Amino acid sequence: MMLTGHDDEVCSVGYSPDGHLLASGSKDGTVRIWNTRTGEETMAPLLSGNGAVNSIAFAPDGKSIVSGTRGGVHIWTGLDGQPTVLYLSGHTGGVLSVAFSPDGCLVASGSEDRTTRLWRADTGSNVAVLNRFRQINAVAFSPDCHTVACGPAGDEIYLIDSRTGTDVGVLNLCSGSMIVSIDFSAGGKLLASGATDGTITIWDYRTRNTVTALRGHVGLVRSVQFSPDGESLVSAADDKSVRLWTLSQSTGHDTSTVLSGHSDRVYSAKFSPDGLYIVSASKDSTIRIWDAATGEQAIQPLPAHEGTVCSTAVSPDGSCIVSGSRDYSVRVWDMRNGEPKLPPLLGHTASVHSVVISSDGRLIASASSDRTIRLWNTETGEAISEPIQIHNGAINAVTFAPDTMLLASGSQDKTVCMWDAATWPDKGYKRFTCTDEVNTVAFSRDGRLLAAGDSGGRIHFWQVATGQPVRKPIKANSSVGSVSFSPVGTRIASAESRTVCIWDIATGRMIWCFERHTTWMASVAFSPNERLLCTCSNEALYLWDTSTGALITTLHGHGAAVQSAVFAPDGQSVVSCADNGTIRVWNIEQACSQPSDGSEHVILRLTFTKFTQNRSWALGRANELLLWIPEEYRAFLQVPPCLMIIGSRRIVVTAEVDGLYHGEDWTKCWRHNAHIATFSHSM
Repeated sequence: MMLTGHDDEVCSVGYSPDGHLLASGSKDGTVRIWNTRTGEETMAPLLSGNGAVNSIAFAPDGKSIVSGTRGGVHIWTGLDGQPTVLYLSGHTGGVLSVAFSPDGCLVASGSEDRTTRLWRADTGSNVAVLNRFRQINAVAFSPDCHTVACGPAGDEIYLIDSRTGTDVGVLNLCSGSMIVSIDFSAGGKLLASGATDGTITIWDYRTRNTVTALRGHVGLVRSVQFSPDGESLVSAADDKSVRLWTLSQSTGHDTSTVLSGHSDRVYSAKFSPDGLYIVSASKDSTIRIWDAATGEQAIQPLPAHEGTVCSTAVSPDGSCIVSGSRDYSVRVWDMRNGEPKLPPLLGHTASVHSVVISSDGRLIASASSDRTIRLWNTETGEAISEPIQIHNGAINAVTFAPDTMLLASGSQDKTVCMWDAATWPDKGYKRFTCTDEVNTVAFSRDGRLLAAGDSGGRIHFWQVATGQPVRKPIKANSSVGSVSFSPVGTRIASAESRTVCIWDIATGRMIWCFERHTTWMASVAFSPNERLLCTCSNEALYLWDTSTGALITTLHGHGAAVQSAVFAPDGQSVVSCADNGTIRVWNIEQACSQPSDGSEHVILRLTFTKFTQNRSWALGRANELLLWIPEEYRAFLQVPPCLMIIGSRRIVVTAEVDGLYHGEDWTKCWRHNAHIATFSHSM
């Protein structure tokens, strides 16, 4: 898993005691809290207000975090959503390292001002100040809380009695290199240190003797930590790597595994409390989570499209969503929670215009501007065969026939090709010629007919069994971007430049023509029960009554041009995708039951919102101000009937009726006890 969200180098990272949360500190001046299971931020970033966050650590009870910044030491509490901060005053330079004592009573901090300070964690009062001749790069408590190790910018580690503040010993490298990082083993017998020459030294800190030296890093070792069982050690260094060391009982036989993935120096690496995972933070502004047993990333990098999502499909059992994007990738998502089910399916060398899933759910087909069609195993994501190259132009559409493995594709080369994926390439394919570039293809629900829409405004029909034309092409008003057969198969809907039409296939007669759109129509789809038609254009989706031609509702929210929308097989939801890389899942029952103008409640009005010219204020139908939201979060405003948003942002802005203050009552949201507690203490 790779977590992104910080706007600058990530300097420090650590797990909560239960392993459910991660905290990270960055040079962007924020501390962020992440859910380790979903990769999402659990709350808004905590702002240091004093520049870069150099070091962070969870309290042993998991209820607070200490951070060291350019401006001092902060202790954050209220991590359940009502954060407050306690400022610990005393350092006159940036704080480079912080640590909680194992019993949670004390905090140690090391600073550029050449002092190590001990603080009471509950009050923030200064317990001791220990002066050195150099800045303090690292501090750590022994498991029994009695000893604090601090590493000044030299080759010595000082051991301090935390109860008295007096020196109790010194560990000396005698190498001339500088100590940068230190950590005690859980058993309290060993201490590890990382130095500027790339060496990790393990000490028996009670006897002050060196146990072993680990060599493998090329460059400064910025972080070291023992595993909970003491049998392994993880380190992070300027050579862009994380190393996982297996510590042998006999010296000289220690081995390491390199965890590669970061693109710049790695500042911090920590084990999860159960020792199963490793988290690392880097100058490349990312956080990565690794499997400690294999050294592989626990989950593949951030599961989000980096470009326009052109097409989506829902599996026949409704369990997953497949999407194709201009970022050249195909991705598979869990329909229940939007989490990735597979790593990105990579192989295309240009935009993926169309994706589809076979009726048995076993295969994914994707079509691309690179003139190829690729087949993927839905369960594993593995490519089934070599890329299929049967077109001489970009491929705009691909579709499976119901209950068979027949595939059809449409291309800029003005042709439609049809073949059996089960027998490919042995039995070849059939090619049909259209008048102009083919934008869309579709099979009828009974699998007997194949239709294609072209840029010349024609809808072509062929018999699947014989490959013969069924009738003369239906002539639409303009370029046909999308077609959809009705479930019964007697009608076909087409999306054109500014209209959507329903046609009688046998006679070619237009039954309905909806003309509510002012921009290019991107997609059209019948609901499984044929009662609804979903179309999309610009920044909205439209649901129509197919019997009357009436517009039932308009769904806003993507904040960008909507490229495609498809019904789930059970007809209870619609999945749509847009230019801004987002995918949304909409509840059909909620959409159809809410008032057309959303007037009953402010939340419903948000569903129909438009934005001011500066794109920050959401407006109602009467141009009343409803909600201020930063432009970059517009696409992540989730209100009914939107059930889920899949996208690159870690923040989803939600609004619910309960606890919502608006209109003349908005000031009721003020909490008189919502304040930041500031404490100051002078020696």
